Amino acid sequence: MFRFVFIIFCGLMIFSNQANAQRRTSSPKRQILAPKKKATAAPKPAVTPTPDSIATPQATQAAPVATPTADTATAVRDAVRDTIITPDSSNIEISSDTLTEKEAEERLAKTEPAADSVKSFKIIIDDISYLSVCPGTTINIPFKTVGPYDEGNTFIAQLIDANGKSVPISLPVSKSPVKAVIPSYKIGGEVYRIQIVASVPVVRSQEVPIRLLQNASARLEVIDGTQSVRIMPGQDVNLKVNFTGAGPWSFLMSDSTVVYQTLSNPHYLTVKPKDVKAYKLMGVANACGSGAVSGEAIVNVNNNPEPKLELKEVEKIAKLCSGIPFQVPFNATGKYKDGNKFVVQIAERTGAFKTISTPDTTGYITTQIPTNYKPGEYKLRVVSSAPYLVSQTTNITIVSPTVATLQRDSLRLGENETGELTVKFTGGGPWFVLLSDGTYENNIQESPYKMKVKPVFDTNYQITSAGGLCGVGKFSGAAKVSVKSPPASITLEKLPQNMVCAGSTIEIPYKTEGRYNPNNKFSVQITDKSGRFVSLPTTVTPTAMKVKINNAAQGDTIRTQKIRIISSSPAVSSAIEELDVIAPDKASGEVSGKGTITAGRTTRIQLKFKNGLPPWSFTLSDGTAINGTFLNPYLISVSPATTTEYTISSLKSGCGTGTGKGSAVVTVSN
Repeated sequence: MFRFVFIIFCGLMIFSNQANAQRRTSSPKRQILAPKKKATAAPKPAVTPTPDSIATPQATQAAPVATPTADTATAVRDAVRDTIITPDSSNIEISSDTLTEKEAEERLAKTEPAADSVKSFKIIIDDISYLSVCPGTTINIPFKTVGPYDEGNTFIAQLIDANGKSVPISLPVSKSPVKAVIPSYKIGGEVYRIQIVASVPVVRSQEVPIRLLQNASARLEVIDGTQSVRIMPGQDVNLKVNFTGAGPWSFLMSDSTVVYQTLSNPHYLTVKPKDVKAYKLMGVANACGSGAVSGEAIVNVNNNPEPKLELKEVEKIAKLCSGIPFQVPFNATGKYKDGNKFVVQIAERTGAFKTISTPDTTGYITTQIPTNYKPGEYKLRVVSSAPYLVSQTTNITIVSPTVATLQRDSLRLGENETGELTVKFTGGGPWFVLLSDGTYENNIQESPYKMKVKPVFDTNYQITSAGGLCGVGKFSGAAKVSVKSPPASITLEKLPQNMVCAGSTIEIPYKTEGRYNPNNKFSVQITDKSGRFVSLPTTVTPTAMKVKINNAAQGDTIRTQKIRIISSSPAVSSAIEELDVIAPDKASGEVSGKGTITAGRTTRIQLKFKNGLPPWSFTLSDGTAINGTFLNPYLISVSPATTTEYTISSLKSGCGTGTGKGSAVVTVSN
């Protein structure tokens, strides 16, 4: 048996030495695994030797085995450990002394992220901000994806509430869109979000908000918030319906009244029952369907009440104007006899009442104070005829029409200063006044009243309109305000150029001081061939004047002309500047030069320019083109293959098209 164990030990030692030799002869490779290639677990040996046992052949398993010494067991364990080889070890840096299989796997995980990283996948929900839906509604959610999803991947929609709890609301689909159903138990009006989730790999889209509409509910009550009211025959009752949920709302009343698509909340109704009646809501609905109704309004009608008569809202008639119609509001409750009429009566404090209205049967009578009643204190009441009843009296004041007077005054203000004009009022206020320069004040409560004015020029003020409680009244008066300002002057700034082409448009910078009248006009003038200033069509801006320069005299190539700016009111002129005006189409260019060269060599020819406004642009007869030069004369290199004569085929300058003359001959010798 010992011989058998010794043979196994020798075999393992030989195998270990070969493995160590192979490891020593091959230099370590520092290459990391190629990206997107996943490391696989190393195959484990079927049997792992331990210090206490070593595998034996099947034929001898039943026989007793001698325990090897500690040194022998250690050697066997080391030999077996050295046989463990990591997968794809040729691509990983391995040290036989320090790097284990676990460390190699950890290093691989650190240096190379998994190829199927979630970061390379995206789901983007399209814009669904336009959606306003009800619980239980089906919606389509379109989305886009980024990344190669697996073949069996599916997408589902999730609804997330304000607490972050999510529930699936769709069946799995393989592509956009997702058809989702908002759960009917979700509460409308709360904040929800929607998200799309992929299965392979697990990827989540952004969260997008969605608004759930709330189911409607309605409550009916009397306008004062109570559930019942008592009225006299013929009286109206105002009811109101309070809504919750998303509008608009439609509802049905118990008296068959139907209101469609109202956006008023609360919604007010007027009823006029002849007998006791209970009003209820039979149903309410909005975009989410039918809702809940509650409340009741009971209207009790007293069929045999005692007539009563009283004024109401008397503060509205505390001040009245003669000849101007007004309404007298009053309450007439109870049962009046057939043919009953109401009239309005007025009296002085110590005098008898006189009727000032025609008989009427309604609760509002329109009448007016006769013009023969002087301004002062009076009493007003309403009287019925069948039965004869008299309301309480109220004190009224008859006011006179407004008279506004602008006090005659003369003010002298500095530039940009504000002054005050005085206006006196009589008659019923509050008052308003409009001055001749457009200054307007209203709701004036005191007299005399100071009005602030800030004129730019000397101004004569008058009242254009004035009035008060009784409408537009009478007005008069005048005032003069003088404005002290520096004398008007015009400064012509430095011209952007002192040479221009006739027919061109230039901008002339300027500035002004002092005040100019509203009808003032600025213009630019230039001298003609006789030296007289003539006006040019001028476009005025706050900082510059734009004008088109005309040719001073036909045939002149260049002429010095004088230019200035003038104003009409007041008549002011700027300083005079000089401007050289060049006639258009007068630029000329002359080619000169002569030379002999051998083939392939270069020589230069010369161009001289006259007249025109630089820069000059030209094209030679051989096609050579120069765009915009200020050099004069201009030397240009040429390298003809054969003897060539050069001329100018086209010439342009700041003043338009010019002409060319002359030529240059370059001879090419063999």
